[in-house]
Amino acid sequence: MKVSLATEMAPPFVLVAHFFIAGIIFLFLSSIALLFMSVDISGYIISSSLAAFSHLYLLGFVMMVIFGAMYQLLPVVLEVPIFSKDFAYVQFYMYVVGFLLMVSGFTFGELHLLIPYGAVITYLSMLIFCFNVFLTFNRLKKITLVSKFLLIGTIFLFISITLGLLIGLSLGHGLLAIDIDAWVKAHMLGTLGGFVMMIVMGVSMVLIPMFSLSHDYEEKWINATLYLHSFGIALYMIALIVKLPFFIQAIAMVLIVLGILCFMVQIGIIFHQRARKQNDYWVKNVVFGLVCLFAAVISSMFYMILANSTIGILAGVLFFFGFLLSFIVGHIYKILPFLVWYERFAPLVGKQKVPLLHQMIHTKVADTQTWILFVSVVVLSSGVLMQFEKLFFIGSVLLLISLILVAFNTVYVFNYKIKEND
Repeated sequence: MKVSLATEMAPPFVLVAHFFIAGIIFLFLSSIALLFMSVDISGYIISSSLAAFSHLYLLGFVMMVIFGAMYQLLPVVLEVPIFSKDFAYVQFYMYVVGFLLMVSGFTFGELHLLIPYGAVITYLSMLIFCFNVFLTFNRLKKITLVSKFLLIGTIFLFISITLGLLIGLSLGHGLLAIDIDAWVKAHMLGTLGGFVMMIVMGVSMVLIPMFSLSHDYEEKWINATLYLHSFGIALYMIALIVKLPFFIQAIAMVLIVLGILCFMVQIGIIFHQRARKQNDYWVKNVVFGLVCLFAAVISSMFYMILANSTIGILAGVLFFFGFLLSFIVGHIYKILPFLVWYERFAPLVGKQKVPLLHQMIHTKVADTQTWILFVSVVVLSSGVLMQFEKLFFIGSVLLLISLILVAFNTVYVFNYKIKEND
């Protein structure tokens, strides 16, 4: 599938920039919050402090970047414009207000009543996103493999945020008498495994072949991923909510693991056939992210079997920082320069010298940031396994330094000016 990151049907750059810039800001804030999480590494995995951090990181950074990427890539992949750009702007501002209310409620006990109100606003903002996507899909005449991933992922998001709303209303106002632990796990699984992973895997089939210049590869492994992973996530969520026997959960977990392994094999095939052999910071981030994803899946399996909170927190560190952070940051280094170049320099082609994309990233800073991120993940994971708070704190400091460098490069891209020797 040959596509570009931008077409005449893509939304205005300022819309996508809203989500990317906000995502970087909330990533920086969540890294500061992580400095105060050392005391929680030996605690219960479902706690208010961990809920505050995970929502700040997941909703503030991961989801923000995914929303921005979806609004940019949907018109490119589907070859139809977004149903409503105005809906996207409304969603953005409602979303920021809603999730900040939720984070405040989780962080400060006296403000816990803000959680359901924040949940409602966040829920409504995500509903806007979901229906914007669904109405965009309604314009399609033919659905492709990548579009199936994006559509199923959005369906999982709709289900997961509905669960999250019901959990918030039950905690704040006693709406339902539910098993909070089971519902929270289903909510997390649907959001992370259902929405985030389906979108990441679908978008990967556009971005990774594009950036690696890989063509004519077979797609049977990613087709298997689509069915194995989506069915496994759905089955596991149902098993948690209606309390099906453990062996049903085990079957679902096996399906999820097989799906992710198929995804990794597919990426391996794409890399094997790539024309661009340079192992730059993007390649390093993708490979490291996939290794951490595999480790996170194995850790999650042990957590589900043993119900050991330490293993659960380890899985979270590997997934949040090892996989998602490295994977997203690596792609930001490719996507952001292109979008800025397309907006500012494309009209100048043929009239004056324009920069190459790699010149719009400070490569030495990007390389340094990448290695510091890798070391920070190893140190954070070691701190969790050894239950050593000071080691976890050191890892948090390294992660913060790494993200300061990400912020530097983000500003560098947005402020890039043509130099005489370019």
